[in-house]
Amino acid sequence: MNDVRVIEIKKSVYESNDRQALLLRNRLKEDGIFLLNLMSSPGSGKTTTVMRTIEELKSELEIGVVEADIDSAVDAETV
Repeated sequence: MNDVRVIEIKKSVYESNDRQALLLRNRLKEDGIFLLNLMSSPGSGKTTTVMRTIEELKSELEIGVVEADIDSAVDAETV
């Protein structure tokens, strides 16, 4: 009753996610869009980095920001 049985599954659990990510990367590339996903701990300087980057590049590039902070809208309002 305590026998352990190992089943090998040679398929990534991320297969569906990887497929969707590849489709998105290809679409963005076709449209000439560079996407950066910036994640880090609170207070690490993400918003400051984004604001400084926008300031430096706004005359050269069309820039958009998607904010996904589940706790507040402070950073979204800042940007």
